Amino acid sequence: MKPYLLFFSIFLFFSCNPENPVTLTDFELNKNKWEVLAIDSYTCTFQISCYCIREATLPKTVQVVNGKIVKVDGASYDQDEHWGVQTINQLFNLIEQAEKDKVHTLEVDYHPYKGFPTMLYIDRDEMIADEEIGYYVSDLKY
Repeated sequence: MKPYLLFFSIFLFFSCNPENPVTLTDFELNKNKWEVLAIDSYTCTFQISCYCIREATLPKTVQVVNGKIVKVDGASYDQDEHWGVQTINQLFNLIEQAEKDKVHTLEVDYHPYKGFPTMLYIDRDEMIADEEIGYYVSDLKY
């Protein structure tokens, strides 16, 4: 309950000051939605879309505990074996870095209520073929 109070207090503070209006970006608005929920342990279906081997692009059930990936499809997480699998916070970091890097294409869809990215597509350089990557998150349970 306390995170909601903080969020609404900040919102009220800024919205009551007509001389200093604050407009949040989609990224900021949705990251705030996610952070207010304070969810650090969850499971979800995670999928990567890239020019990779087929196994890398199959949907995976990911278990996150205290902000860290612990299992992928029931097996202990191994960064090399489970290349590309990200937590929701890591996806927010990817979005933020892509915005800073001014990538060629950045497309993001967010969950309307919880704010987490449900789809993220990044094409870093228009002139480089096959380096594009997409991430999809669904079936979030906590």
